Formats: sequence, structure tokens, C-alpha cells
Amino acid sequence: MSKSNKTKWLKVIEFTVVGVATWLNPQAGFLLFLLKLCFQILVALQKDEPSEIDKS
Repeated sequence: MSKSNKTKWLKVIEFTVVGVATWLNPQAGFLLFLLKLCFQILVALQKDEPSEIDKS
């Protein structure tokens, strides 16, 4: 799977998870912030990760 494809899927999953969490408990602002922060960290870690092609 290409790097841009992984990033797009991660964005879709982030949107879905944060959307459902907001729908379930809209008053949990700080927890929603932490959830979005975790997804941003995942995106940043994927950018730092060397690709599978570079390893061979």
C-alpha cells in the first residue's frame, strides 16, 4: 500500500472515530482533543518511517 494511500485511510479513520466520539459525548472536549492529537502523532510517525522499498 502506498504512503499516500495509508495517509488517506488514516484520515478517514480519524474522521470516523472522532465523529462517533463527538456524537456519543459532545461535552468531552479535552478527550476529543487528545484523540485528534493521537491521530496527528500517527501521521507524523508514518512520515518518518522509511518505506518498504528503501529497505531492500
